[in-house]
Amino acid sequence: MDPLKGIERTFTTHIGLDAIKRLTATITPLPVILIAGDQLTGKSTQARILAGHFNGVYRSVGELFRKAAARRGISIAEQARRLLTERGPDVEIDYATCQWIGGASLDSSMAVIEGRQPGWLGMYMSSLGKGNMARLYFHCSRREQVLRFLKRELGEDAYRLARDTLPPGEPETLEVLCEAVATLKLDGAPDAATQLRDNARRDNDDRKRYLELYGFDYRDTNGYDLTVDTDGKGPADVRDEILQWLAQLAPLWATL
Repeated sequence: MDPLKGIERTFTTHIGLDAIKRLTATITPLPVILIAGDQLTGKSTQARILAGHFNGVYRSVGELFRKAAARRGISIAEQARRLLTERGPDVEIDYATCQWIGGASLDSSMAVIEGRQPGWLGMYMSSLGKGNMARLYFHCSRREQVLRFLKRELGEDAYRLARDTLPPGEPETLEVLCEAVATLKLDGAPDAATQLRDNARRDNDDRKRYLELYGFDYRDTNGYDLTVDTDGKGPADVRDEILQWLAQLAPLWATL
């Protein structure tokens, strides 16, 4: 399936026959940086940093997801479960993401939008005439994702213990790391391993859903202008790498 045709067909089916016309009306010259990737790759951290650097606004697709769940009176976990088989609310979230990308609803000099899918949706908006856009894909090793998760959920001591204890290198599967996490001498280690499995399951569920709905795999780097490996890098290092690339991409980014 051609992803651009898949996106257009799905929006027309679930949003309305005038969906594309309304999207086109949202397009402005507002510069937009789109950051996509799996959980724990540094998307939200870097999106906030870049928005601050350019004095722009930060938007997260997760925000749309949470608001959609609240409107329906269900938990985020329940909404994620329902979206495995239910169509409609997920398309509305993707359509709202495209409206953000268009720029008309964002009162700022620029915007940074992060989530699983904005890169490929940005490609579609580009086909409608949206310019001044940079599409980035973030990735890192499974081991790095696990270490970041433990630092966020259990603290710095847990991070150091895992860094020094978990098997080095990249395992064949995340399950190998989850089993190792479950045996760490930490309060909450088994629960952390369960949460890591759930996170990976949601990533894979989303990946399957986008492929079935639109015909794109959000991990396919053909949908992006730049692939950013955040493995072992601090936020400042990633920021500097992106800023250097943006300055080379177009004069616009050096003058904002």
